[in-house]
Amino acid sequence: MAAANDPQAWFVKYQDMDRSDGKDVITPGGFERLCEELGYDMEAVEPMVLLWKLNAVELGTVELGGWVSGLQEMGVTDVDGLRDAVGATVASFDSKPALFKAFYRRVYDYLLVGKQRMVSAEYVVAVLPVVARKTWVMEKFVAFLEARGDRVKAINRDQWQSLLELSRSLQPDLANYSKDDAWPSLLDDFVDWLGECAATPAPAAAAAAAAAVA
Repeated sequence: MAAANDPQAWFVKYQDMDRSDGKDVITPGGFERLCEELGYDMEAVEPMVLLWKLNAVELGTVELGGWVSGLQEMGVTDVDGLRDAVGATVASFDSKPALFKAFYRRVYDYLLVGKQRMVSAEYVVAVLPVVARKTWVMEKFVAFLEARGDRVKAINRDQWQSLLELSRSLQPDLANYSKDDAWPSLLDDFVDWLGECAATPAPAAAAAAAAAVA
């Protein structure tokens, strides 16, 4: 196996050799082979973190320059070291909120398709539970998008970034949320929806209350 002290030789193992433009690039097929070698589930957070640590420019695509600089920054010399470095990064997210914020912000770029400037709400619903820390706000936001799928079609960058700040600050009783704080209007709608859900009894509770009255 080529070691990372010869990063280009290692890169070639996954590189797309059929490109007509001559660029040194790992494309999604090669990236998936790398993830398989690392033992990653493609629907887990590790592949996304790996892209970030290798300075990927888009989803599943790693250029030689980003590969070389990424390996050097991580101090990686082999596949085991790469696995350990990614694992350590994931493990540090809870204790290093600024690091997670940098990763979370970069993920938005990976979710853009082609020249689109916004990420589809459907894509956010699929990816957010994978890449975001499991807070009640993130879980409820996914439920909100699913409930409002007929009205919310896409998420812009400001909404994506503001959601992280909201997830770190919003109290369960919503008492510390103010529309005067200039949150994106989508998050105003989300908090209104949370309030409506809290005010509406669950079906089982409603049935029990009705039975008690009867």
